Amino acid sequence: MSEADGRWRGILTSGTATMAAQGVSLIASLLIVRVMAQNLGVAEFGLWLTLTTALAMLGALDFGLGPAVMTQVSEARGRGDLGEMQRVVSTAFFLLSSAALIVLAVSAVLTSTIDWNTVLGVGNEVPHPLVRELLFAVAAAIALSLPLVIARRVYYALRRAHVLALFTVLAVALQGLGVWGVGAITSDIRWFLIIYLAAWLVADIATTLLLRRSIPELRPRLCAIDRRTAGRLGKEGAQLFFLTLVSVVVFQSDAFIIGHYLGVSHIPEYVLPFKIFVLVPAFAAMFLTPLWATYREAWTRGDYRWVRSAYTRSVAFTAAAATLMACLLFVGARPLLRLWMGNDAVVPSVEMLAALACHVIVMCTSSAVSVLLKGLGVLRAQYILGAVMALLNIALSIWSVTRMGICGPLWATVATQTCVVLIPSMIYASRRLSTHHTCAQTNGNAVPAVKS
Repeated sequence: MSEADGRWRGILTSGTATMAAQGVSLIASLLIVRVMAQNLGVAEFGLWLTLTTALAMLGALDFGLGPAVMTQVSEARGRGDLGEMQRVVSTAFFLLSSAALIVLAVSAVLTSTIDWNTVLGVGNEVPHPLVRELLFAVAAAIALSLPLVIARRVYYALRRAHVLALFTVLAVALQGLGVWGVGAITSDIRWFLIIYLAAWLVADIATTLLLRRSIPELRPRLCAIDRRTAGRLGKEGAQLFFLTLVSVVVFQSDAFIIGHYLGVSHIPEYVLPFKIFVLVPAFAAMFLTPLWATYREAWTRGDYRWVRSAYTRSVAFTAAAATLMACLLFVGARPLLRLWMGNDAVVPSVEMLAALACHVIVMCTSSAVSVLLKGLGVLRAQYILGAVMALLNIALSIWSVTRMGICGPLWATVATQTCVVLIPSMIYASRRLSTHHTCAQTNGNAVPAVKS
């Protein structure tokens, strides 16, 4: 089997296994939401959706060190440097363990000093101390998971992401059974959240222990912590963290803006249809994440032709698949919501369905382009465009939500992401690939340094 065939096989195996696991995760999450809707009041249910949505987004906020580990392990793998892989893993584990302590301390201060009931639009419908407790529990779980993300990223770099699929199934199975069991005993939102967070952490711990046992050379060791490696991880990680933070601000801010300006009771009207449409970018990410790591490995080896071909195929396939799935959901979202939530399900308007469909198409296509630029280490242009988009998106979302209602923030995101991020990024990526394709033809197969 050629190296190119091996790369595609690893990407497809990882993507297919992840898709199967996410199918199980989807079924479990749908059941969990229905159990929560039956056991909680309107305000608590809206708060639950906000917290779990924030957990899904903020759980990826590992200060960019997780993706940096993936790309740098992939780069070291391209050079066949096992010692460098160990230095990357050990240094990142030390940095993220330190970051976890800082996050816990900052979370304790923020949850006790800010009026989160007002920020989240809950008002007095949920007691203030309870909201603080729930927020700190989510923040603590995110902090504890920080050192554990390394194992997941290493598996992606080694083209073994199918292993993660097993632990995804474990996590959602524990969450589903736990929430169902708690629902039979009590309707206290605190117990629901404890079970939900504990299952997530157990799966991450199991993933880490398996990596330590299967590849002993990659166990974190104090003697392998390296200052130069920390500098490279810190530089690339900071840029990737900023990109992730921008994504969270852009895509998570809509729910907060709707809750703040229209009231927490309107959050389910936005979040529930969004949870159905978000399956489209989730499907794309199953294949794009392993492609990200493979781009770096192939670029390090100087295989520019494969990178160019893979980029063209991935963008075309992602855009076409996202359009097809979005059109299917545009037609089927209402019946799916009724099947999921029963006769009391919120029925989204045609305008909202159209906005969601356009939103996920643009999001998926942008992700396919962004994955190439991240794999090549081209980050500065992305975070400049991302920062401009975030500022414009928040301003337009606030302006539009008071004039267009719940659909306003969605259309604001579609407009800003298309004009500010997608089109300029595609132009930049094409020029970057064309430049290196010309250099490769002129200079042979010299491998350029990968810049962060």
